[in-house]
Amino acid sequence: MPTWTSPPQLVALAAFYAQAQAHPETLSDAVFLENVKNAHWPTNCWSYAEASFAIIAPACLLRPHLTAELIALPIDAMIAGGLEDAGQVIAIGLDCATRSAPYVEPSEEGRRWLTQVWPGLGEMAGAVFRARLQLALADDDDDE
Repeated sequence: MPTWTSPPQLVALAAFYAQAQAHPETLSDAVFLENVKNAHWPTNCWSYAEASFAIIAPACLLRPHLTAELIALPIDAMIAGGLEDAGQVIAIGLDCATRSAPYVEPSEEGRRWLTQVWPGLGEMAGAVFRARLQLALADDDDDE
């Protein structure tokens, strides 16, 4: 699992992932999702999306049934950053795994998930993108 040495929330998340891998039966999905979501920090939309992919990739390996919920985190940031084309979501995530100087370095497992599994999730990513975009647009309408 990841061996992040900073920032503190990623160090704590790496320890949590190790626990989740060693003793998955001791952690409910709700606790699992809470820990993954709490590891995120405020930043600009695109840096957040990149960090989020590094954070969620190991989680998607450990709990593949939560993938649709987990990928909503970076997708929400992409939408906030102005992305309107669901067809770009996979490429953006893949870029996060292959970038030479990433905002947050994906773990080896995370990089493997992003390069091997993520490209095959286009249908899921598109559906999540469209649903999250619709929610964002509805929220904008509510704010007016």
